Amino acid sequence: MTEELQNIKDNLQADILQNLLHNFLLQAEREKRKQNFTEIKKGAYLDYVILFKDLLEINYKSKKQVSFYTKEILITEKRLNKATTKVLGKTPKELIDDRIMLEAKRILAHTSESVKEIGYDLGFVEPTNFIKYFKKHSKLTPTEFREKNLLA
Repeated sequence: MTEELQNIKDNLQADILQNLLHNFLLQAEREKRKQNFTEIKKGAYLDYVILFKDLLEINYKSKKQVSFYTKEILITEKRLNKATTKVLGKTPKELIDDRIMLEAKRILAHTSESVKEIGYDLGFVEPTNFIKYFKKHSKLTPTEFREKNLLA
């Protein structure tokens, strides 16, 4: 496709690019099937998970309780738990914790913000709460994590 784009543009280029893209997508589909990819069945569970993940992305810094998300989606905690477990293999609380930890690690690894600032930014009232939370989920303190990743 890159080679074709570098050719002089003529009235056949669009058709050639379309065919090359189609072939690329077919090759990708073949590769996906070789890897025993199992497609997630569309349905209510997937819909709930998508709604939850969208809400989580917006609110993870300020809303850490599963009950907030279930009220927003208008389902029970049990139903959300069943949906996320079936679709993603994790509970809603695990997904919330994973998102917070992902952001915490990203900030620790790529900025020089203090641990205190990061904790406040992620919605923790006290820096010690953030440190305890981080250590519980990563077995390292935020400072240890930062030092380890600076050496890497």
